Amino acid sequence: MSSTKVFNDVSAALFDCVKETSFKQHGTVYDPPGANKGTATTTQPGKIVLSFDFDPTAMTLTYGLIEKPWWIPESAIWTGIGDTINECRGRAVAARSKA
Repeated sequence: MSSTKVFNDVSAALFDCVKETSFKQHGTVYDPPGANKGTATTTQPGKIVLSFDFDPTAMTLTYGLIEKPWWIPESAIWTGIGDTINECRGRAVAARSKA
């Protein structure tokens, strides 16, 4: 598997939110912790391993699919990540509007 997906306009704060939210919702562990490159491993609903590369200067977050169960469609993984990013963006907008 060598599929990749790039998400644009990702700030460091947004990336932190993505990591926190994905851990709470799916138990995703980013390794090494606090790094801009490494692997993200999720065990629920099945083991999914992604490489990640966050470029804070370009504000891009690239994921590469390394491993997934046969029964989880790749599109579901990308949609899930996109939904988490959008959820974090929504929280940031809500926080700014309250300030």
